[in-house]
Amino acid sequence: MRYYKIVFLLFIFTLASCGKSPLLNKVGKNLSESAGGVLLSEQFRNEQLGFSINWITPPALDDLSSFEFKLERPLKNNQTLNVYIWMPDMGHGSSPVEMKQLNSTDYIFSELAFIMPGLWVLHVEILENNQVMDQWQKSITL
Repeated sequence: MRYYKIVFLLFIFTLASCGKSPLLNKVGKNLSESAGGVLLSEQFRNEQLGFSINWITPPALDDLSSFEFKLERPLKNNQTLNVYIWMPDMGHGSSPVEMKQLNSTDYIFSELAFIMPGLWVLHVEILENNQVMDQWQKSITL
């Protein structure tokens, strides 16, 4: 009987040590620069190309996130966009981000899975012939 009490206590201890509930984690201060969900006055420096981001589903631990990405002008013929999220403290990212191009300047990026609380970095890159020509990043704390 004593053995069962020890196993039960270990089980309870294990459950209690799993961390904070994802339901209690919300977007941190780093997204406070947004106004109505749109990040304003952002620009790729090398390409001199402005853009805006509108979060359709904001970053959260309990749901997949998505955002609309609008360029001020189309990319050059041999250029493409690449988006990924990275957790520098843990040294890993998350599942691949899905991209849907709506027209020459508008994109929807979805399936962003912020899988644990902490600092994440959203990376948006302009690729030319699969080489990074310019990049922009934004820290997000969940």
